[in-house]
Amino acid sequence: MTPEKSKNACQGLGKVQEILERFGVAGDADWAAVVLFVRNLVAEMDLFTESQKAAIQARAFEQMAMKPLDRQRFQRVVASIQGFLLDNSKVADLRDQLQAERDGASALYSEMSRVVQEIQASSQTRQTSLQRMGQDTEELIDSGDSKTEVVRRFRGMITEMVAQAREEARSWEERAKQMERTANFDPLLSELYSRRALDTQLGAALGRARKSNRPLSLMFLDVDHFKNINDTYGHLVGDGVLRVLAAVVSAHAMQFKGYAARFGGEELVVLCENMDEDTAMTRAEAIRRDVADCPCQPQYEGPAPDEPICITVSIGVAQLGPGQTASDLILAADQAMYAAKTGGRNMVLGHSAIQASRKA
Repeated sequence: MTPEKSKNACQGLGKVQEILERFGVAGDADWAAVVLFVRNLVAEMDLFTESQKAAIQARAFEQMAMKPLDRQRFQRVVASIQGFLLDNSKVADLRDQLQAERDGASALYSEMSRVVQEIQASSQTRQTSLQRMGQDTEELIDSGDSKTEVVRRFRGMITEMVAQAREEARSWEERAKQMERTANFDPLLSELYSRRALDTQLGAALGRARKSNRPLSLMFLDVDHFKNINDTYGHLVGDGVLRVLAAVVSAHAMQFKGYAARFGGEELVVLCENMDEDTAMTRAEAIRRDVADCPCQPQYEGPAPDEPICITVSIGVAQLGPGQTASDLILAADQAMYAAKTGGRNMVLGHSAIQASRKA
């Protein structure tokens, strides 16, 4: 630790001690942990805006100002902090994402169970058909018809059974494809891959990029003011807006063989293999323009507004660097996206440019 950092740390601890003394709990480890969390740790979190950070600190200190500061009061403060954390939109998005994954898994398992039952029923039907065919063959032989007629009719039975088997095989193949879509695509935004599929694809793309020494970039998109849309028009409209966005992003991704997926909530990503950051930023800018120029007219729960909803997106772009992991790439693109939001929204920013500006 440098002398400057050591000095700042001492000053910070001194301030914490002052706060504890002011509330009359100096030397209490539990209350010291509360103050350190709301004053120091929360300040370093990217989950919250500055106003949210101030609010959580104010809420905790308001509770601490009430007497007595006993165990019951401590538990109330902890519950208050926990409630604030759980109410955060990022945490809510994570809960929604986990619920969506559970729903998707449940739908997949239900579909697999139905298919297994149908296969069992089909096997029984096929066995019955074979028994019937055997009986028909015996009757055909005993009919006394000419050999030519017997062979012709027997061939007809074989042809019919083969045709049924082919139709059944085609049906099973379609069901298998549908189950694959259920497993790999987002349950709400069916044009986008799921988060689970993205994780698998990103790991494979990382390996290919390292082996071929070719660039790998990632776009991270977030809808600007999406909470306002949900609060104003309802979640049904919010879902409709996301479907419009998914259609635009998916159409663009197909043009350059990008891998478009839903990361969580209103956040989407596009994995760009064999593409450097500058090229990915050009592609991202095209997406940003098309989203801004594409009015949304989703289904409304109540009276529809006079004008369609216009949305914008903030996009961060990052390129995989030497020694970086998949998580590093996602984090870099996410940081660039947040910089785009704090810089005014409705823009595209690259992570390398942000790093260069910090060094300047």
